[in-house]
Amino acid sequence: MSTETKPEMRIDSPLIIVFENDGQIQTHLYPGEMDHKDYGALIAALVRHVATAFKVHENEVWESVDEERYHPTTPVTELKPN
Repeated sequence: MSTETKPEMRIDSPLIIVFENDGQIQTHLYPGEMDHKDYGALIAALVRHVATAFKVHENEVWESVDEERYHPTTPVTELKPN
């Protein structure tokens, strides 16, 4: 049994952070030099990674994305920094 500790991961230049807080999903975007098209490509790559992680065809994930896209289950609200 190893007693080595892994180095702490540090995110210096985040793109997207998604987390649950008090039962609500929160998404923080950090566009920097990226634009909406760059984020679209990032989302497409994420869909492929999700399909691979769950061992399903990519189209199954896209169907779920399209369902949420055309029939959102939650509103998008913008939180302003303090």
